Formats: sequence, structure tokens, C-alpha cells
Amino acid sequence: MMRILTLGLLAVLLTACSLGSTPAPTNEPTTPPIQVPQGGTLTIRTAQDIAALHPWKPTCHEEAQLLGLLYRGLTKLDQSLAPQPDVATSWQSDSIGQTLTMTLRSDIRWHDDTTLTAADAAWTISAMQSISPTTPLLTDLQGLVRKVTAPDDTTLVISLREPYAPLLSALSMPILPKHVFEQLSPVELDQLNLLTQPIGSGPFMFEQRTAGSAISLIRNSNYIDGVPYLDRVAFVVAPDPQVARQAVRDGDLLAAELPWAQSQGLGPTVGIGSYPENGFYYLAFNMRDGRIFSDQRVRQALALSLDLNTIVETAGPAAQAILSDHLPGTWVAPTGELPKRNLDQARELLDQAGWVLPEGATIRASNGITLSMALFVRGDDQRRIEVAERIAAATRPVGFNIVVTPADFESVIRSKLVTPFDFDLALMSWGNSRVGGSPSYTAYDPDNFSLFHSSQIYQGVADGRPGLRNYGAFQNTSFDNLSTAARALYATERRRELYQQTNTIIQTEYPYVFLWADRIPVALAKQVRSTQGEIRLDTANWLYDVQHWYLEQ
Repeated sequence: MMRILTLGLLAVLLTACSLGSTPAPTNEPTTPPIQVPQGGTLTIRTAQDIAALHPWKPTCHEEAQLLGLLYRGLTKLDQSLAPQPDVATSWQSDSIGQTLTMTLRSDIRWHDDTTLTAADAAWTISAMQSISPTTPLLTDLQGLVRKVTAPDDTTLVISLREPYAPLLSALSMPILPKHVFEQLSPVELDQLNLLTQPIGSGPFMFEQRTAGSAISLIRNSNYIDGVPYLDRVAFVVAPDPQVARQAVRDGDLLAAELPWAQSQGLGPTVGIGSYPENGFYYLAFNMRDGRIFSDQRVRQALALSLDLNTIVETAGPAAQAILSDHLPGTWVAPTGELPKRNLDQARELLDQAGWVLPEGATIRASNGITLSMALFVRGDDQRRIEVAERIAAATRPVGFNIVVTPADFESVIRSKLVTPFDFDLALMSWGNSRVGGSPSYTAYDPDNFSLFHSSQIYQGVADGRPGLRNYGAFQNTSFDNLSTAARALYATERRRELYQQTNTIIQTEYPYVFLWADRIPVALAKQVRSTQGEIRLDTANWLYDVQHWYLEQ
């Protein structure tokens, strides 16, 4: 099986290098220094065959990577996933944040040698507004963008219904060529497969797709920001993790995201890193009046009863401890040590909250009610059940009586998260994605308004809003004000300062106890180098600036 993959790889790459006839020699880059080795193919694993490429809803990380190599956006996300200039060199808003004026470059060309202009960007945003809003990203854009115009080739004006800083991350999505797609109807746009007409503006151009085997890209010799050193990038289909592991060890795959078990022991010629999946596991409290955890002291006491390092170990080797919903490595992620277990402080907090330990008892009580509650956890996930049991055991010494309650998510747990919100404690997971489907960092933004802002709490039978996510009913006026301000500011550094403050509030008020995020390992052959320094493998955007990569001889 491993030998079949190796031979298949070689066949695909040989085919890619001889499409129809012997290709003309590739143009030598003009900007890279002459001593850097030129040419070669970067082979990247994809766990699934990519038959379609959707511009606004990539279904896997490799699709998003393909889009990033083929296309450019008005902005781009850097290695910390903060929005940076790309086709747009700068932007400024009016005094109320509802009009954003962007200045675009004039020197970027499509792969068919047509000039990319503001009209392409305006048409692309309008197209995103016309199609079915099947993802959070499209829903946001359709609800918030009032109008978009291109007064000239290098100016784009976006009018909003309200200030919305996450727009800058959304604008990292691909700009599409208006002259190629403007005749398509909204239905046709919604179903658009870019592999059928792959005219982009990125550092690589589409070469061919071999169904079930690979997609190959060839370098864009006219790329204005430095012609790539590599001749090609090939996404090679390798669904079996063990086969992919052997291909990495043998050097047939130069880059691969692998399951944790297959990422170990790859040998001295392979570098390994990992980044946290854009999702996390946490304890959710019901903080409504009359519930046990409406008192912040009780929430904090439970948190102080836990040894989070032990929790992470129980979750498995891929688990990484986290401090907030802003995950490690992202541009607003908090830093610092994990809170330490402190049973004496936990007991003191419970005493202050009126939960006392009757003589001879092991469970605290207040006004005749014991400090007992069910901890709901998915019954189909043994790992979560083991963590839940660990939590229950850790809290017993301070007087909690937590009863682990495995249950079906759809029929039981989901019903607890809507009216009448009949729960106290649940071990939950959150998969974040602005493009739908599984957790994704595409168009990532740290805005957590929907999770913790008090406006996102269910208000009663007259409240018909779907999908409200503040089901624990967290309320904090300072958080509300800071969160509202952060999503209205287009200055990245100022937003970072505000999120540092909101993270402090979350860590102090305990609407959640953050437990862990799962890491995704990235393997990269050490012969792959970059003129920009060490290649970071601790970020979802590990292909960042791939045009500067080369293969060391």
C-alpha cells in the first residue's frame, strides 16, 4: 500500500511536468537572490480528494490553502491570523465607522494578464451578498454591508449598516475576476467550482487535477511580490494516515497534517509542529438567577478545585491547555500560566457564598439544598466522559457533589441549552468557523460578542432570534461595553488592547472553565526552507509566504 502511494506520487508529478509536451523552461525569478536553489515541487498531503473549490465556503483546510495560493484578497491573515494589507494597501473609516474606504494596488494582474481593479473587488462583495447565506460569514456580510462601490480602479468604498471590524478578516476571502464570472446568476455563483475556471491572482496558477490523486499548481512567473522559487505545489491525496506517515518518512510527501499518533517518530529529516484547532472544550455554567452557579464565587471555587494540567493529560496527547476562547498563537490570545489548584481558597469562597459543610457531611449545603448537580456530557465520547469523571473527583474534597450524566446530544443536551435552560453544568465543545462545517480558521476573527454579550441571552417567548449562543446567561456591563467597542474599531492594535481587557474579565468572572483545545500536527521536511527565516509550524497559516520557500539541495 505504501509502495503504491509512492509510485502514484511519482506518476502524478511526472505527468504534471509533461502536460501534452515538454514545457518551456520556467522563467528564473528576478527578485530572489541568485544563490537560492530554484525549482522543485512541494508535495502536500490532502486527506480527501478535492473535486471542487468553493470561493466562500472551503470544506477543509487544504481547500482553504489552495484558495490562498491561487487567489488574493483585499486583506490577508498573517501567521497570528491578524488581518494585514494585501490587494488593499490601506483603509480608513469615517467618524462613525460605517464607511470604509480602501486604497488598492494598481500593479496586480490576473493569471490571464488582465489588471485586477477595484471593480473586481466590488463585484466580488456584491456576489457574496447575492447568494444563499449558508455560512456565518455570508450572513454577516449580507446583513451588514449596505453598499459597495468602486469610484476608480484603486478605490473601494464599503458602506455598512453599523461598524463592523471583523469585516477586515472577511475581506481576506478571494477576490474573483469580474470579467470571467459577471454573467453568472446567483444560483450559478453559489455552485461555482473554481477548478473549472481557475483564473486567480496568487503566487501559483492551476495546472491540473488528477481525480483521486492530486492537484498540481505551477508558479506564477509574473507574480509581482517575488516570483516563487518552487516550480510547483502539488496537493496529493493520501487518505490513509499510516500510508501518509510513511510517505513523509520516505520524502515523497514534504508537508502533511497528520493525526497525533502518526506524527511521532518521523525521523531526523522531518520537522514537526502543531497548532490548536479552532475549537475548544469547556465547562459551561448556567448563571441564571436561582441557579447554583449564579454566584461567581461558586464558579470560581469549582475552577480552583481543578488541576487543569491533569485534565489536559486525561484528554490525551493532542490536547493543549487554553486560557480563553482566543486560542494560543492567535493575535489576541492571552498569555500566562494556568490557574493553579487551590483547595483552601475554594473552600473559603464556598463558605463566603453560604455553602457550608454540615458536621459529619461530605457535601456542602445552603438553606437545606445540597451542593449537588448533574454534569451533562456527551455519551458517545469516552474521552469527555473520562474528563468529566476527573472533574467530579477533583471537586469532592471541597464539598461539591457532581454527578456525571452521559447523554445523547441531540435529544437531551441540546434541549438543556434552550428554554427553560434546565441545567447547571455541562461539558461542552465549541467549533468555530465563519465558513460553516468543521472548525476553520478561514477569515478568522477574535470577536466573541455572540458568546458572552448580554444581548445574546434569550429574552423570553417573544424572542424569536435563532442560534443564541450565550445560553449560560453571562452578564457583565464592562464586557458588553468593551466587546461592542472592539467590534467597531478597525485599528488592530487598539482592538488587541480591548480584547486583553475582555479576556481579563472572562478569566475573573468564569462564565466558562476553559479546559483544552486539540492540536493538529504539521510535518515538514527539513529540506524545505524559506528566505524569510524559520518556517513556523505552530500556526494554521503555516503556508504563509510560501513564495519564499525553496528546496535545499
